[in-house]
Amino acid sequence: MMADNTVSSGRMPDLLFPDDVVERHLRLGEDSGWEFKEVQFRGSKVTSSQRDSWADSIVAFANSDGGVLLLGVTDAGVVTDMSRQQLDIAETTVREVSTDSVKPPVRVRIYRQEYEGKAFLLVAVPSGDAQHDGPNGALQRVGAANVPLSPDERLRLAQRRGQARFMGFDHQPVGATGFSTLEVDLWRPLLSAHGQADPQVGLAKLGLLTRDETGEERASVAGVLMCTHRPAEWIPAAEISAVRYRGTDRASGQLDAQTIDGPLDRQVRDVLLFVERNMRVSARKTPARENVPEYSLAAVFEAVVNAVVHRDYALRSSRIRLSIFADRLELCSPGSLPNSLSIDSMGERQATRNELLTSVFGRLDASGIDVAGRSYFMERRGDGVTIIRRETQALTGKLPIYRLLDGDELCLTIPAAPPPADPAAPVVTVRSAGLPIAGATVLALFPNKTWKRAVTDAQGDAHLELHSAELPMTVFVASEGCVAHVERGWVPAERALAIELKPVPDGGSAVFAESTGFLPGLEGRLNPIRDTHDRTYLYADNVAINGGQQQPVHFAPGTDQLRLEDANGSVLLVTVTAIEGRSSLLDYRRT
Repeated sequence: MMADNTVSSGRMPDLLFPDDVVERHLRLGEDSGWEFKEVQFRGSKVTSSQRDSWADSIVAFANSDGGVLLLGVTDAGVVTDMSRQQLDIAETTVREVSTDSVKPPVRVRIYRQEYEGKAFLLVAVPSGDAQHDGPNGALQRVGAANVPLSPDERLRLAQRRGQARFMGFDHQPVGATGFSTLEVDLWRPLLSAHGQADPQVGLAKLGLLTRDETGEERASVAGVLMCTHRPAEWIPAAEISAVRYRGTDRASGQLDAQTIDGPLDRQVRDVLLFVERNMRVSARKTPARENVPEYSLAAVFEAVVNAVVHRDYALRSSRIRLSIFADRLELCSPGSLPNSLSIDSMGERQATRNELLTSVFGRLDASGIDVAGRSYFMERRGDGVTIIRRETQALTGKLPIYRLLDGDELCLTIPAAPPPADPAAPVVTVRSAGLPIAGATVLALFPNKTWKRAVTDAQGDAHLELHSAELPMTVFVASEGCVAHVERGWVPAERALAIELKPVPDGGSAVFAESTGFLPGLEGRLNPIRDTHDRTYLYADNVAINGGQQQPVHFAPGTDQLRLEDANGSVLLVTVTAIEGRSSLLDYRRT
């Protein structure tokens, strides 16, 4: 473990290594997690002997628990200062050393810092996922020294890290822990009554207890994360840094800040509380007052669960970062996407970095969390991204954005919902063959699938009363004697909407605003459904579908034609043209 557990994460150096942390180490000297190196130049190059020394230190940190290398600092902790050009040379050199002189290469992070006006480089070295060798072989960090690994130590390190690559970091044993490290009040809810009869066996079956290379029983990484009150004591940066900013950037100043620690499920609950107290809730005047939050707590819940379960806990200097700005919420999680997953495929495929944590979260009771329909912290795998996108678009009219920063940090941006605008009354004009249609049905659906309905007057105008003209609407239009029309992405504030319907002999179209409805000439209620798995099918009361096919009858919207016959022998050929939420649009033809 790195010598200073207060190191926090972030892209900017002052967030990663605050001045007081650096100053304290300069004053106290080198230790297991920090080393100082002077930088000597020969012309425009760093001397070759120093390159080897830097490589050895990187190897020792990588073969241990990671560490920090300060370049441009004497053994006594005095910063010698470097010019901008010298900083460039030193940075290039350390980057070359970490890739060319260290086998296999180590991906370090390099930051330029100042102390008392003097510049130096701070190099953050992660704990490796293999055994690393340098110019002087395989080294490890012991106190302030780089010490050669014995043959037995090399073998154990290679075995341990080889196993880690196959079984996942969350399965690994944590040194200096055991059964007594895990808190009874935290592990008891995870065990069945049978498991509680012998909790050590039960926790081992869950993977929360494991064996190290010597056979000693240890808490696993997942055990520490789920069943201790301060996981960061063993796993640095297993915390969430939450900040509410005044404006749209970090320079605008902080309104609220909190370091959220504790077992992972408590971190999720505390993040939701932080977001709730730091987001705006507006009021919309409908027949009854309706609260409109800036963010969907269901989307935030899924995002935070994904972050704590899927982050890379091997990156020991990086916390999860939650930032709330005036116009957005950002959640950044350490680690690249696992198992060849890409940003584009996140909603379609699932991949798990921490299989054990995923399993445990599937057992955790989510009672007390204000997220509708949620029984456990994780339910159907792979649904999290879909829920985040659906909830965000329904509330804001925009999709959230995922980005990879430097290939090793996944950031999610959720836009804030704008305050409700004054009620708008846009007009939709409906015509056919250039003539206005009276009595046409116009159904305008908001992104969250709620709707407003209007009927055209003698001029073909339908007057809609909307709470906002800024959200993208889906509009269904139907009329007797005309083909149905679907308009998607209409933003009333941006343009008027005029729709030309195509005439159809012996038929027409209809809108079912809320699940069920009737078609002219057919005695029986129809119920088209689009379920939560995006499957579409039809039930019909006292109406035969396709000659009596067993119900429900599945169909492809806009494609499949269904033959419907009632008890009087009346027949319609029907196509469900579109279905959004509980609202559907149908075309029909008489035979």
